[in-house]
Amino acid sequence: MAIDESKRLQVTLTALRGVVMIAAGIAAFLFPTQAVKFVLLAGGGLLLVDGGLGLASMDFAGRRNNSFYLALARNLFCIVAGLTVLASGPLSNVFSLGFLAGFVGLLAVLAGLVEIVSILMDRVRYSSPLTAMLSGALYIVFGLALMFVPLSSATTLMRIATIVIVLYALSLLYRAWRIRTAR
Repeated sequence: MAIDESKRLQVTLTALRGVVMIAAGIAAFLFPTQAVKFVLLAGGGLLLVDGGLGLASMDFAGRRNNSFYLALARNLFCIVAGLTVLASGPLSNVFSLGFLAGFVGLLAVLAGLVEIVSILMDRVRYSSPLTAMLSGALYIVFGLALMFVPLSSATTLMRIATIVIVLYALSLLYRAWRIRTAR
């Protein structure tokens, strides 16, 4: 019995996700140091974009109250942290990588704390303050991890993460096979 086009597309895309994850997982397992560098660069780009979009969404013509200044500080912390990560190559000639990781971690902790404080001060603006507070808490956890987890253990953590990724990818391939054979 032939499968219809939507099921064929679902099977193909699910299998493609599995194959891409397996390839990325194997590459990250074999080259954990390069994978950590890539993840750090992507994280720096995300911090920069997050701060930039936060600045762009601010109402500079509106009232300048405590919430405005807290949001401004949070976005600037994110931008400085993102720029520090992206410029870590040239900066590593001047500062050690441990110092840079601690500095970015401190900025992330400050951004998370400022986000939580601004949410507590201006609950009316948020439809669900719990999810916004969770975002701030994740920034704090990220910052603390950068500050206190040694960079040498990052490659070990990357290898463990790639094993999990490959197992997840295998489950995707199994799911694609089950969808394909279902009648």
